[in-house]
Amino acid sequence: MTTERVPDDFSDTKGTDWGLGIAHTFDNHFILAANGKYYDTARTTDYKVNVDASVGYTHNFGAFALTGMAGIGQHFIESDNLSNFPYYFFSVAADIPITKQFTWTAFKVRYRNAFDTANDYNTPEVATGISYWATDHTAITLFIERDWTDGEPAYNGIELGFKHKF
Repeated sequence: MTTERVPDDFSDTKGTDWGLGIAHTFDNHFILAANGKYYDTARTTDYKVNVDASVGYTHNFGAFALTGMAGIGQHFIESDNLSNFPYYFFSVAADIPITKQFTWTAFKVRYRNAFDTANDYNTPEVATGISYWATDHTAITLFIERDWTDGEPAYNGIELGFKHKF
């Protein structure tokens, strides 16, 4: 769950996002993932949905791990101007174990754009956050993020999450 805040007024809500994802990291460190995210825009009946699939790779350097992902998805918009379009994205994240219970994601960066740039979906993001591993398989995450749309700040976000490893 992410609460989107107006870029120049953190007290003002821009929207709320709800996401669900599943990923599998194979023994050779390759990753397959699928995600869905619902975007509820504040003070309107408009909403958006993203559904995507990605592949990636993670490498543990000992003091930190780097993970890179690449994927494609579909963006659905429900508003007065209904338009749906496919997009692609790339992301890189660096995770640093602090203790057995805490991992710091020093940075997470994403580049995302529509295949047809006329859709104005150039939406990069940067984030940092912390994961608290209550058990070896269960974590609660907290991230602070900044998103842009076509070069302009779109929102600052506070993301609260839950992870479970099977």
